[in-house]
Amino acid sequence: MWIQIVTHTPFWVWGLLGALVILGLWQRQERRVRPFQLLLLPAVLMAMGLWSMAPGFVSQPVSGLIWLLAVAGACWLGLRLPRPGAARWLPDVGQLQLPGSWVPMVIIVSIFSLRYATGVGLAFNPHWRSLAAVQWPLAAVFGLLSGVFLGRALGLYQMTRTAPIQWTTTSDGQHAH
Repeated sequence: MWIQIVTHTPFWVWGLLGALVILGLWQRQERRVRPFQLLLLPAVLMAMGLWSMAPGFVSQPVSGLIWLLAVAGACWLGLRLPRPGAARWLPDVGQLQLPGSWVPMVIIVSIFSLRYATGVGLAFNPHWRSLAAVQWPLAAVFGLLSGVFLGRALGLYQMTRTAPIQWTTTSDGQHAH
């Protein structure tokens, strides 16, 4: 059965997985990014989650609300996650220096795996699309994963908007900034 599932999976899905793994591996390396780049990957992954959940939202409208609440709650949590200690804003070049991390890879692969498993499950059981017992938990999990990833990116983005105050001492002993 597994061989049939794998061989009947459209080729583009494996290409997408390959691209996502490469992207995840790239996230593992120390790098510099522009502020807008922080939000690209979370936006794409959120769009993928929405795309896979949209038919369920139609048959189970409450699942849309669950997804939205999960995104909002997890985003709030993601904003409060500690920033990597080595992350710093480089205002002279307008880039954020980021240490490598496995966290994006784990989230990316989790979202892909969940989408793939959901697609396989729905191919074998199309009626699941209209079951609250299936759609509500999926909406919650997709929302949580997307929200944490977005919140983490927004937290890093905040670093680009807050410049530390530079205190200097003038010749008369006064502090200026």
